[in-house]
Amino acid sequence: MIKTISYLGLGTMGSGMATNLLKAGYELTVWNRNAEKCETLSRKGARVADTPTDAVREVDLIMYSLSNDQAVEEVVFGAKGILRGINQGQIAIDMSTVLPATSLREQEAYAKRGVDFLDAPVFGSKQESADAKLWIMAAGNKAIFEKVKPVLEHLGQTVHYFGKNGNAAAMKLVGNLIVALELEALAEGLVLAQKAGLDLNTVMKVVKVADFRSPLLVSNGRSILKRDFSTSFALKLMLKDAGLIEKFAESLSSPIPALRVAEKNLESAVALGFGKENASALIKALEREAGVEVKE
Repeated sequence: MIKTISYLGLGTMGSGMATNLLKAGYELTVWNRNAEKCETLSRKGARVADTPTDAVREVDLIMYSLSNDQAVEEVVFGAKGILRGINQGQIAIDMSTVLPATSLREQEAYAKRGVDFLDAPVFGSKQESADAKLWIMAAGNKAIFEKVKPVLEHLGQTVHYFGKNGNAAAMKLVGNLIVALELEALAEGLVLAQKAGLDLNTVMKVVKVADFRSPLLVSNGRSILKRDFSTSFALKLMLKDAGLIEKFAESLSSPIPALRVAEKNLESAVALGFGKENASALIKALEREAGVEVKE
């Protein structure tokens, strides 16, 4: 039974997950590059580690959610990384959004040390993480998945098993491709509706009930009309993920023509200075081009 857990990476998603692990009663160690982000969890009883190497010693399970493949390279493989402190019999779970090839490289390195590894990225945003309502995918050894599933169930509303290592990382990129295209479609549609002189509140009432409706379209559309771009998932991270999707699709010779259009608008919005805002801020690039502002 898993009793002790280390969680590394307390960003938008990781902080919520780590907090929920504490609430579930696990003995928790935390680490973050910016140590100030550990303070709230420390006050709640978590141990704060100085380095990733220190964080993973003498715990049953190591979990981490990092910003990109480069961060995984540093935190896992670096001079003060996880691999310097992890031992045979422990379990590691990477919950980051990374290339499947990165997950496979991690799996190989852990296997050499007798450590079991799952890639287990999530769908959801800041609020779902805080509310333990994420949608979690996991890939790797089935017996290990079953062992850690009770832990994952404290973090998400659903947990899905995808087979061999790398498959969950692949599914995350498939899902984020769909998200990027939904946001692009919403932005283009709202700008066109604004230019056509339609009442945007009525437009959103239709979006909420029509057969093309989705929770993502409804929530982001409502926020755009209120000019609320507070960050649930940063625009710059969506652009990063678009780059990962592009690399992954190219490796499989799988066409992604629509993503290239969305990626161009993401790049434009980041260049305009909106990278730290919510991903829905990609509409601001289209607004500039159209000479309108979409609002109630």
